[in-house]
Amino acid sequence: MSRRHASRWKLVLGLLLTAAVPAAVQAVREPPGPRCATDGVSLAQAPVVRVEAASGDTRSFCCVTCAETWLRATPAAPAQVVVTDGPTGRPLDLGEAWFVRSRVVAQPATGDRMHAFADKQEALRHADAYGGRLLTGWERPFAALSETARREP
Repeated sequence: MSRRHASRWKLVLGLLLTAAVPAAVQAVREPPGPRCATDGVSLAQAPVVRVEAASGDTRSFCCVTCAETWLRATPAAPAQVVVTDGPTGRPLDLGEAWFVRSRVVAQPATGDRMHAFADKQEALRHADAYGGRLLTGWERPFAALSETARREP
């Protein structure tokens, strides 16, 4: 075999191996798990927001901002919105939640700084400790969806 011919085979072999590396990496990775319906961010360790349509179709989001973005682009109002209580990780109906925007990033992938709390006093403590404030009235996330938007502290 000539040197020129051997060099071509090495080049072809190198290209094939380079192309195979991403496929091999993907094959050994863990399954991706649930992802945000807006931007594909993993929902593991995320302050998940779940939106249920009247049809029963449910979508999950990695943060309040992603859920609000999706809802603005969706013509039908949701049947239910469930947020995650920050301190406990427990699902919480939107109408029961207190929201704080603070300096603490709740979702690093999106930079979202919105935190949901089941307990008003816990929300106020977070706001005080981390330079935030309790959101009331029309400042609340998803305010247009609910009468609870008018709830004042």
